[in-house]
Amino acid sequence: MEKRFFINEQDINDNLITITGEEHNHLANVLRLKIGQKIECFYDNSDLYECELTEITKQHTIATIINSYPNPSNPKVKLTLFQGLPKLDKLELIVQKCSELGVSEIIPFTSQHTIAKPNDNKQERLNKISLSASKQCGTTSILKVQKTITFKSMLDKLKDYDTVIFANEKETSTPLNKVLDKATNVAIVVGSEGGFSSQEIDSLSSVASSITLGKRILRTETASIVLSSLVMYALGELN
Repeated sequence: MEKRFFINEQDINDNLITITGEEHNHLANVLRLKIGQKIECFYDNSDLYECELTEITKQHTIATIINSYPNPSNPKVKLTLFQGLPKLDKLELIVQKCSELGVSEIIPFTSQHTIAKPNDNKQERLNKISLSASKQCGTTSILKVQKTITFKSMLDKLKDYDTVIFANEKETSTPLNKVLDKATNVAIVVGSEGGFSSQEIDSLSSVASSITLGKRILRTETASIVLSSLVMYALGELN
């Protein structure tokens, strides 16, 4: 697999790409790539650009575009995970794995039994983890991690999706395959470690399909990864 580097769209001038900043440093000083070697470049939701290195200085790298082509790894459906804010570094794991699975966006939220405290200073780090995962798994569609919102704000946002799925540990009868029908803009909701109050379950059940993930109680990070995997598989994204 070619070495892959993230760029901005404005870094492309005709058939030349200028790579600067952290990506240039990684290319020149960490990987120690040389003129004449091949790399791939991309920006968010772009084609893949196959390039040859033609100039490497202390400040930048110049790569000449040899070919470009659509990325077959990009998901065709939009899947948003509304994630109950978890403790410690669990959100980092969720971001990494959901990025690999093709999830488009993660929106953390607080609810009545949320234990963790919102810290939007971590948003930049989480988006860097997402970008790194995108490079590793071959997609150019980069998962976005948004700022933490309230439960009430989440309910308002759920109106924007054609299918909403709520992982309910108290649900016993509805499996996932009963609620998905060729949707293209899907939201899934997973609670934090403390779960949801009875009132919150009632509110979610009025706007979302309440489904079961089986008889075992899953940790929040496990539930998010499992449900994302099941939805993407059911929609043909992991076939």
